[in-house]
Amino acid sequence: MQQTVSTRHWRDTMLGIAAILFGISAPLFFFGRAALGIGLGLSLICAVVSADHGEAWRKMRRDIATPIGGLVVAALIVFLISASFSVVPEKSLGTWLGRFAMVAGIWYLMRLIEPKAKLAWDACIYATWILVSYCLLAILVQPEVLSLKALREPDFDFDITRRLKPVGSFLIFGAMILVFDAVDRKNASRFFSLAIAVAIVPILEVSHGRANVAAMLAACGAIGFCAVFLIRSRLVQVAIAAAIGILVVIALSWLGDVTGNMSDLRGFEPYLPIWLVDVHRQMIWQFTFSHVFDHPLIGYGINAAPWVPGANELAGSSTQSVLPGHPHSWFMEIWLEAGALGLAVVVPLVLMIGLTGFKDVRHNGIVKGGLTLMMMASYWFAGLFNYSFWTSWWFGVVMLTFTLAFLRRERLLVKDATVKRRKTLIVCAEDWSFVSHRIVLGRAALVRGDDVVVACNTAAATEGLRKEGFRLVHVPIARGGLSPLKSLKTITALACLIRRENPDVIVNVAIQCVVLSSFAGILVGAKRSVNMVTGLGFLFVSDGAKTKILRQIVSLLLRFYALCPSIRVIVQNADDYALMKRLGYKERCLALIRGSGVDISAFSPAGEKTSEPKSAIFVARMLWSKGLGELIEAARILKSRKRDYRLVLVGDVDPANPDSASKQDLQSWQSEGLVEWLGKRSDIGKLLRESDLAVLPSWREGLPKSLLEAAASGLAMVATDVPGCREIVRHGENGVLVPLRDSTALAGAIEELMEDDTRRKAYGKAARELVERDLCDSVIIAQTLAFVTGDEATEANHSAKATATA
Repeated sequence: MQQTVSTRHWRDTMLGIAAILFGISAPLFFFGRAALGIGLGLSLICAVVSADHGEAWRKMRRDIATPIGGLVVAALIVFLISASFSVVPEKSLGTWLGRFAMVAGIWYLMRLIEPKAKLAWDACIYATWILVSYCLLAILVQPEVLSLKALREPDFDFDITRRLKPVGSFLIFGAMILVFDAVDRKNASRFFSLAIAVAIVPILEVSHGRANVAAMLAACGAIGFCAVFLIRSRLVQVAIAAAIGILVVIALSWLGDVTGNMSDLRGFEPYLPIWLVDVHRQMIWQFTFSHVFDHPLIGYGINAAPWVPGANELAGSSTQSVLPGHPHSWFMEIWLEAGALGLAVVVPLVLMIGLTGFKDVRHNGIVKGGLTLMMMASYWFAGLFNYSFWTSWWFGVVMLTFTLAFLRRERLLVKDATVKRRKTLIVCAEDWSFVSHRIVLGRAALVRGDDVVVACNTAAATEGLRKEGFRLVHVPIARGGLSPLKSLKTITALACLIRRENPDVIVNVAIQCVVLSSFAGILVGAKRSVNMVTGLGFLFVSDGAKTKILRQIVSLLLRFYALCPSIRVIVQNADDYALMKRLGYKERCLALIRGSGVDISAFSPAGEKTSEPKSAIFVARMLWSKGLGELIEAARILKSRKRDYRLVLVGDVDPANPDSASKQDLQSWQSEGLVEWLGKRSDIGKLLRESDLAVLPSWREGLPKSLLEAAASGLAMVATDVPGCREIVRHGENGVLVPLRDSTALAGAIEELMEDDTRRKAYGKAARELVERDLCDSVIIAQTLAFVTGDEATEANHSAKATATA
């Protein structure tokens, strides 16, 4: 039988071509700026037609949400202001648009080709091998091979120094890439990479690239500084410091030999040693400083140095015709052209890059974090002595090589992460709420090996949870309505936490956390958010004007979240499932999982009860939307009928919730003899076993945990015929459903079951069987974990969807 062979999809092939073109674009600079642009352009075209744009956008949002990303955006805004009020606005605005397009385009392209990052890296390595070998051959054999014009015209005055100088600007980064490539390789080819890296040194010598040598020196200094902190041996630390010192001496000696031979400018007295900085730069810096206070706030406008008054005269007085085309120092250039506002964002950006690179190396090691730190140190240090901040080819070369280094770093970190624990972030309002409703889910994740982080308002339960292995982080979850200021504080705190922890999945519990945490996750590019809509609460049942406005806002946000591919939703009843589908959620992003499960060993039926009077128990927060008012009115009706039942209320008031009853109300009803209010209790299982009937006349629920626990305890139930309650109370099978806000019907149902022992016990037995079969924690947690982790093809999840469809 003939065996079929799977074919490679054309999109994968095109993405591979895009990665190769991306990798060789920087070495293509040998042929000029146009070659670099063509390589990038073709790479972008291939990537755009073949890549996963959704994933690329998500990662770019995450990049922008970092402190460095924020400073880059701030710098672009400040530069746009400077360009708009420039002395040559058409030049400045064109420069700004070009640099913005380059930053956005290269970074987006980097994210598009990320799945083929190794291919791009190898393409750059092989192209650099060829380029360095060719340049070295020209130096040793025939320099004219570097120029087609010199080959065609024997009389052409060919200057190898000027020809190699721009290429040297790429090779300083190429040398670093080759060294780290040698570290990555496990075979003999590592020695070839090292040999090519060493061969770059004579090319830099021939090109007289003073700024390039300064860049290499800065790179070595940065990595040496980090190594001193990483290495514990004092002897090795001293050796590293000595090696750096020797490099500095050699570099300064070479620099003195080059600059000392440069002619003076007539009438200018140098103020720095000529062997360190040539006269031309000293003159430019003095001229720049004399004009930085002309426009102190926003400067002359970006890339406007040649239009500074007196610049033409200064250039005319020098043998250097380009002087002062740019100030030869990024600090002086930003100060002159973008003013104090420019420095206010660029200087912190440089310091933040340095600090972040240093922390990265200390945390992840030199092999993973060293290359990006060295490149940034080289770029900023070289820019202090040469290169315009706005030069397109220089900026393009730096961006291309840095993004390759950044992709390598991420690839190595992801490789390491495969052996690390999965990280799950659970966001809920209070620590006691997590203990009450989601601790079984958290424990199951811990048993599976997850690193479980719980974000909530921490209080009394926190210490016990930490002893179990949970990591609790205090986040001021806004409660009591969506107050704009409180909500903004919560979103900010959650966004910072999500960006710092970078969890594999975020589980948001209840509508308040769903709304705020999902928004924070979108801002920072969360990988996956699972919203557990455990009931739509007071917000969706109240008729107040303010609540109606909030309901519309929340509905709009839920519709927006439905458009986000990283967001999934779990609901607990068929009504909420249908509502979410109307809001736009697709079936693959939606699951019906009934409740949070219940431990059937902790909540079990009691034996025969002989105590009198009979008791009905109401377990919930003391909220009007839980049917508290109707229950009190039913108690009055039963009392008027001379029915001496105990009506036990278990639960606390919630002052942060506008729907809560007050302590004074509860104490008043208790003094009337209508109810017994026990407040918040931890022995719910014992109280349920001592009761005869469970009551919950709520206005709307997800799937009420109090009824789950009551059913597990073998109690018949009375509840309202509303979403959530009817998911567990089957009328005429395990309880009685009554109309919403009907106190008379509620009183009748309580009386009916209290007076019929046989029926009440049969209902209790049926309730227990339902929980054992469909609603115990082992079944529910398996379904929930499958959906949370993305394993949506499990039998449990399919059964949940089937229930929703039915």
